Amino acid sequence: MLTSWRPDQRLALDGVAAALVLVLAAGASLSALRGAAPWLWIASVIALIGLAVCVALRRIRPFATLPVASACMLALVALPDLPGGVPPVLLPFTALYPVLLYSVIAYTDHQVLPVACGLIGSALVVARMVVSFPGAGEPPVVLGAVAVASVLSAWALGRYRRIRVSYVRALEENAERAEQLRQEQVRAAIAAERRLIAREIHDVAAHSLAVVLTQADTARVLFDRDPERAREMLSTALSVGRDAMQEMRGMLGVLRSGDDPVSGDQDRDLDSLIGSFRQAGADVELRSSGTRHDLGTAERHAVYRVVQESVTNALKHVGPEVRCRIFQVWEPQRLTVIVTDDGPGTADDLTARGGYGLVGMAERMRQIGGRFVVRSEPGAGTTVRAEFELGER
Repeated sequence: MLTSWRPDQRLALDGVAAALVLVLAAGASLSALRGAAPWLWIASVIALIGLAVCVALRRIRPFATLPVASACMLALVALPDLPGGVPPVLLPFTALYPVLLYSVIAYTDHQVLPVACGLIGSALVVARMVVSFPGAGEPPVVLGAVAVASVLSAWALGRYRRIRVSYVRALEENAERAEQLRQEQVRAAIAAERRLIAREIHDVAAHSLAVVLTQADTARVLFDRDPERAREMLSTALSVGRDAMQEMRGMLGVLRSGDDPVSGDQDRDLDSLIGSFRQAGADVELRSSGTRHDLGTAERHAVYRVVQESVTNALKHVGPEVRCRIFQVWEPQRLTVIVTDDGPGTADDLTARGGYGLVGMAERMRQIGGRFVVRSEPGAGTTVRAEFELGER
């Protein structure tokens, strides 16, 4: 929680802590200063205030407090003994120094310098004890052990805190990156879904309009000569138009609900598709070779749309008199679909020039791991070839 606070909030908290420390330490230390020379008393109080100020600044300026606190401790070591023979460095408020060492280690990248200052200070305190209490024996050794232990404890706690903060920060960054990745994946999925729906709308509109226009145009020509035949063609155009409207409503419902558009009525069989083309007057024939296998929904739909788009393009660019042949070559591990027409063909690269229909067919085949090729030559018509692996059967 404290790591998320602003610097001014941390300063206010540490300022309150420093004031409390100053009051408590002053109460415990002033009694030891009774009877001391005024300059000694003033020097000790200044050192106390300096350490208290360092406590107030220990989080927002941790490294700047180290030289100030070390200077205060050195001054206390150098001061003469207080009345009663107690060195000023043993006053209670000097216990603040390990806290400041901890702050430098925990909030900065400096590790060696604070520990070195602490260990050197511990050695100076032990030396001062030996000078003040010659022949004391164990007390200086015990005090030195306590001082070294306090320095090492400050280092261990500061290091632990720094490692923990780094670990938590790394978790937060990983969570943020994961959230960004998830959002990117969602955006990519939405874009892919929109492209899929755009292909569906294009396929439905292109196929249906090609059939409707072909039927209506033929009916217009035959209306005076063969009204009954013209009425049949208009009925077919109306039927195809209604089917297209139904599919368009379904896809608009997908846009609202987010369901998979490749489902339901859209997954039709090739026989009904070829029947609609024949009703439009086109000469379309389906031939199959090999042993037929069951296909998945995506594979079935891809084959349907490739055939639909290929024949629709032939009707659109050649006319109702076009002759199309559809070949399904079933192999043990592969299905190849070939659609040819007897149109005039073109020398242009249809794949490079292709509109939404060719792009949509190519993307459908890529989605199921297949290959898609369009070839056209002047006088030789156009050939669309799509093939994909069937996998283990």
